[in-house]
Amino acid sequence: MFCKTSALCVLVLCTLSSFGLSIAASPSEQFRQFVTAYSDDKTDLSRLHPVEFNELYLKVKNHFSRDELRTIMSKQAGNELDEFHMKRILFVASPDSVRVQSQQHVDWVPKLVNDETLEKGVTFFQQHSATFKRAYQKTGVKPQDIIAILNWESRLGEQKGQYDIFKIFVGQAFYIDTIEKKLYEEGAYNKEGAMSRTEALKRIERIKQRALNNLAQLLIQSKQMGIDPYNVKGSWAGAIGIPQFMPASMGYSADGDGDGIIDLNTIPDSILSVATYLQRNGYHSKGSKYAFKRYNQDEMYMRGVSLYSEEVEKRGVNNVSSWIYQDNK
Repeated sequence: MFCKTSALCVLVLCTLSSFGLSIAASPSEQFRQFVTAYSDDKTDLSRLHPVEFNELYLKVKNHFSRDELRTIMSKQAGNELDEFHMKRILFVASPDSVRVQSQQHVDWVPKLVNDETLEKGVTFFQQHSATFKRAYQKTGVKPQDIIAILNWESRLGEQKGQYDIFKIFVGQAFYIDTIEKKLYEEGAYNKEGAMSRTEALKRIERIKQRALNNLAQLLIQSKQMGIDPYNVKGSWAGAIGIPQFMPASMGYSADGDGDGIIDLNTIPDSILSVATYLQRNGYHSKGSKYAFKRYNQDEMYMRGVSLYSEEVEKRGVNNVSSWIYQDNK
């Protein structure tokens, strides 16, 4: 780990030595060595997708020259989508995706809120009660609400994702228009429950912009920390670590154990990071359900997380009466 209080420490998933890189180099030089260690690709995204490339460049121009960005985006490791990743981009681009995802949240409720998961939540609280206390004292966020989020996002750290998020964002930002057109030509909009193409195209544009924002943050933070951007693992949506933060949300990440390093693959940092996110997104002013929906806008997500929080609280997960929230406003 190279950094102090940097969210992207979580992204160090391969070692410098495995690439024969110099650990004495600056983070910027380490980043450059990572990029150049990969073979060149035949795909020049700056030429094939000039509009999207320029939008990305405008977001990172204070950190990368246009030529540097072109080099980064021309590597096979970043822009070549295999079947594993393409399947997820196809799903996201589908006009039926929103309906399917909403139904998945409905289906997940009994899978994520049951005796087994609730007992795991109680045990998790007992194991990390000191961290929950620190998080409460700093943010005023109740432990049952934090556990509910972590249970839904990664089953308390059991499932963190195996996708290369660089490829996920490239697929969403650079290839999704072509994929949508192919789906249209194949009759995807004729299926029952599919949204209209007018509505779908607006959604596709929102997906592209989010992907460009997240890709830009991934690149900037990777350069600042000397991290291999192509080897960062996460969910099919591009979320990272136990709390499943997007790169653009790393500003909410926090050091939960006081070691000077933020690593969202560790429990203490994940607990305080979720607490910080909820605190800064209306938890106290508008309530926990509002904050849950800021974490994920799906209605059933909010309901499922709320239900878990309520049920696990009944089993003894709560802030101890002696805990005091130090509101520093």
